[in-house]
Amino acid sequence: MADLVAAGAPELPEGWFYRVRADRFGWPEVQIREPRKRFGSRGHTYALVRVNEHPDELSAVVAACVKAVARMREDDEHRRRLRAAMEFVGDHDPKGGR
Repeated sequence: MADLVAAGAPELPEGWFYRVRADRFGWPEVQIREPRKRFGSRGHTYALVRVNEHPDELSAVVAACVKAVARMREDDEHRRRLRAAMEFVGDHDPKGGR
């Protein structure tokens, strides 16, 4: 991950890491992963690597890292807003009573 961060990818929280791998169709993708407590890791989000949109492969991978981090932040904000909306669950009397 240090090579990607040195090339411009955002730093991740302690212990988290980028995984560059092929998706199920064979296209390269960047995943953001968090280690599990006992073993293995859990994927949070991903972004496809678009090599045709960048001058070289490293900049394409770094761009995918940036996109994955942005997607993860959007997902976090979405979950925060969903939790806030859950405060309104219940019946609401239009006249203000119960």
